[in-house]
This record gives sequence, structure tokens and C-alpha cells, in this order.
Amino acid sequence: MRRKLFLVVLAVITAFAIVVWKPFHSEPAIAKDTIRFLTARKDSLYYKAGKEFAETLKDAGFTFDIQESPGSFKNLKDLGRGRADLAFAQQDAFALLRNAGDPNISKLANNIKVFAPLTKEVVHIIANSASGINSLSDLAGKTVGVGPSNSGTYVSAVLLYQLHNLDVIREDLVTMEVKDAIEQVKNGKLDAAFYTAGVGAPLLKNIAAGAKLKLVSIDASSLVDSKGFLGDNPELFASEKIPANTYPWQKQAVNAMSTFSFIYANRSLDSQKVYNLAKAAYGKSAALKAKNSFWKLFSIDDARSTDFAKLDYHPGVKKLLQEK
Repeated sequence: MRRKLFLVVLAVITAFAIVVWKPFHSEPAIAKDTIRFLTARKDSLYYKAGKEFAETLKDAGFTFDIQESPGSFKNLKDLGRGRADLAFAQQDAFALLRNAGDPNISKLANNIKVFAPLTKEVVHIIANSASGINSLSDLAGKTVGVGPSNSGTYVSAVLLYQLHNLDVIREDLVTMEVKDAIEQVKNGKLDAAFYTAGVGAPLLKNIAAGAKLKLVSIDASSLVDSKGFLGDNPELFASEKIPANTYPWQKQAVNAMSTFSFIYANRSLDSQKVYNLAKAAYGKSAALKAKNSFWKLFSIDDARSTDFAKLDYHPGVKKLLQEK
């Protein structure tokens, strides 16, 4: 049953992927030792974090090619196909890839290892204040923006629909840039929009206090794994609280769901190179955290903690973590 569910989700992703992603510029040839790092679109937190990572490690002798992409799911597919060395992605997107009904997709997960845990990303559901939407159940029959196809926001939205027994094929899900979707929620052209990002996301903080918007609370008890989706991923989503006034237009605290985000690495990346990179990067963890709360969980102590110790780390990282 779990395979069937993921096949449905992948079919939805394919059905919505009308526009083929292309980079906004022609890609120049890169030096042999340059590390190709997939992020997201230029205005995204992933892209900003990628630039921070590259800048922080420049003095350690590492050179990065920070690349744009549509988001988590596309990052993982390209990483698994050897088109990049590192990539940002959400844990739920990796679970979708690994459990895909299409074996040509699921086998790509075998080529991917964890480089480092980063942060929790929270699933925000932003609704028009006049929409009558107060829970996941109320999304039935509504027109909802779910982010760009192949993005982490899209994956989170579709999986939560499935876990709430809402039919993703029959529901009116609209794929578009999150920023555009929120604008359409504000003017009533969409009823709601999903956005998976860290609490305090700048895109939402920059919306004026008078906006006719609200956050929809997600009740964890309403999520029913009737089709065996979670399987060996019982902690794929966790309860999270978004405090009142986190955003200028949000007056009440709401319950939400979160998923971890990671840096993933291509399995074939040289282990000694990965070891050297991990050692240098963890040595700069304080500098990264000072730049951005996105790096909250990026430390060697967190990587060794009980929350993450059993992750399938790249052998180069595993060697570092096993050292005293």
C-alpha cells in the first residue's frame, strides 16, 4: 500500500510538471575540484545559505559552484544521478524518493548519503482570513497553492493531504511560486497556500500587519497513516508551535508540523575529500550560526546526538564523527 501511495504522489508531481526547469543562465564549465552544490531559487533561503557556506569555507581551500534549482525533490533526483556533489533537501522529500513506486526513481536514493543535519522546516498553511479555512479538513474543495512542482513545499503539501485522506488528484492544487501564491491568497484568487520554511521566514515576516491572512493550525491527531505511508519513517513529521506574532499579521499561536532539512552528498564523492570538507565545515559551525538561524543544528555535537546518530552518513562524515 505504501508503494501505491508514493506512486500516486509521483504521478501528481509528474502531472503538474508542465514547465521543465532550466537554469536562468547558461552554465559555464567548472574546475575539476569545484564542489557542485544544489540549493533552490535565487530568492530562497537555501540559495542564501549555500552562498554563506561557500564564503565561510573559502579560506579553507574549498571552491563551490552554488547552483539554482526548483527545490528539494529535484535536488535529490539530480544528486542521485550524479549531476551534483551536495544538495539541500527536506527529509520528507528524501522519504518520497526512497519509497517511490517507480524503481527508476527509488533506486536514486542508494546514491545519496547524509552530510549534515541543518534545521527544522515548518509547514505553514497561509489562508485568506475570509476563506473559512481553520483546519486541514477545511482545505477540501478549496483552491490551494502548493509551491512549484519538485519543491519541498510541494512534497510537504501533497504528503499532508495524503495523511489527511484528502484526494490529491481531485483536489484543486495549484503549482506556482510561493511568493505569487501568497499574493493570490491575499487578493482572494486562492483560498490558501502552503510554504515549508523555517519559523520566522523572511518572506512571511515582510508581509504587512494589515494583510487579510491567517495561519491554519495543523492538528497532529488528525493525520491518519491509513495507507502505511510512514512505515519506517515514524518521525518524518513532528509537532511544532508557531508562536503568536511571529509574523506581523499573525495574532494567534498555531500548531504546525515540521520536517528536518539536511545537506545530502552524492555517495561517490571521494571519502577523504568529504572528510576534509566535513572537518573544515564543522570547525566553522559557530561562524555559520552567526550568519543565519538556518544553521541551528549544524554542529558536530548535533550530528553525534541521539536524534541524528543513526542517519546514513557519507563514509567521510562517518569517519569524522567516530573520532574522539
